[in-house]
Amino acid sequence: MKLIQTALVTLSVVCANLLSAAEIPVINPDHAVAVIAKKLAAYDAGQPAKAGYPTEAKGAKWVTVPAGDWVSGFYPGALWYTYEFAQRHHWPDQNAWLKRADAWTVGLTNQQFNTTNHDLGFMLMNSFGHAYRLTGEERYKAVVLQAAQSLTKRYRPEVGLIRSWGSIDDLKQYTVIIDNMMNLELLMWSSTHDGTTKDGTAQDLAKIATSHANRTQVEFFRPDSSTYHVVDFDPLTGAVKRKRTAQGKAADSCWSRGQTWAIYGYAYMAEATQDKKYLEQSIKAADYYLAHLPADHVPPSDFQSELTGLEFKDSSAAAIACCAFFRLSRLSDDPAVKNRFWQAAVETLSSLTQAPYFSDSPDKASALLYQARNYHADATHPLTNTSLIWGDYYLLEALLTYDAGKK
Repeated sequence: MKLIQTALVTLSVVCANLLSAAEIPVINPDHAVAVIAKKLAAYDAGQPAKAGYPTEAKGAKWVTVPAGDWVSGFYPGALWYTYEFAQRHHWPDQNAWLKRADAWTVGLTNQQFNTTNHDLGFMLMNSFGHAYRLTGEERYKAVVLQAAQSLTKRYRPEVGLIRSWGSIDDLKQYTVIIDNMMNLELLMWSSTHDGTTKDGTAQDLAKIATSHANRTQVEFFRPDSSTYHVVDFDPLTGAVKRKRTAQGKAADSCWSRGQTWAIYGYAYMAEATQDKKYLEQSIKAADYYLAHLPADHVPPSDFQSELTGLEFKDSSAAAIACCAFFRLSRLSDDPAVKNRFWQAAVETLSSLTQAPYFSDSPDKASALLYQARNYHADATHPLTNTSLIWGDYYLLEALLTYDAGKK
């Protein structure tokens, strides 16, 4: 999830009257952000070295990862979102949030040269990208532009996609995951902020991003607009070798968070390129998601899961979808579509900011509960029924978007 575009403030004009007062759930962004902020500040206070980036937690203590991990940008990003909210609402300690955000962002500086990871968008747009957006300091922008250069090294024209996993020199296997749609913002943003490819044989940044989006649209979507999680290609010819899952229930099932990466990623590409085919793809993927959604607006970790109960849900997927629905509501020219996605976003956000999905308990590391990193049949498994740092990150993004639209 990426950057909240400045234009989101126009939600107040576009969407304020789409639903009657009786239909709009009651959401209190001030309370929800304050709860998340308290948890973020508590973690920061216990890490004087500003090292060890939160990833997941079964209880009150985060499991941490180094700066090179794909999740490292979410905690700094959450700090930047909190700083943005603090500025907007004139919190007296807003400068403390700026200092926290900068300190945790600086720790990722060397990742701009990382060519082993396709998730530089998650890592550096969420940290340095927000930093530049909110401060205008060139030192942040320079890191983002270099990161875009590094990401292009994982692109192979014969495949037309950015390699997700594996070495950039592997000529036997070329694996791509649907999550990679979320990293295209790094390339698109850099292409409009003085970033160009330094390798004369490479395509420009925007062309690489659109190539990836175009081939993903062909290879990752089923006829019903559900998504495959993983597709393996022949790196020499670009031919598809197999389609499978790594985090869902089965190769032919729909991993719910993967579906939301697709909805969000194509909504972003629609906004960045003004290409209607991307908007249409995002809406189709969103329609599948909504058609299979339970009444509480929070999906199971896999849409084909037969497991019931909160412990098998993934509220982080719902938070990502919520952000995407706000964007789709703004991008569509059809008043009925605007209304449908605005309502879906607000109803989802309402569910995520109330019990049982939201808690200020000090016994839980995150505010957002019942998240799942992977589909798993055992609720005690570390990767399900857990806290995830990106859940709170996208929940903050949704809250800031809603708050801007209501002002």
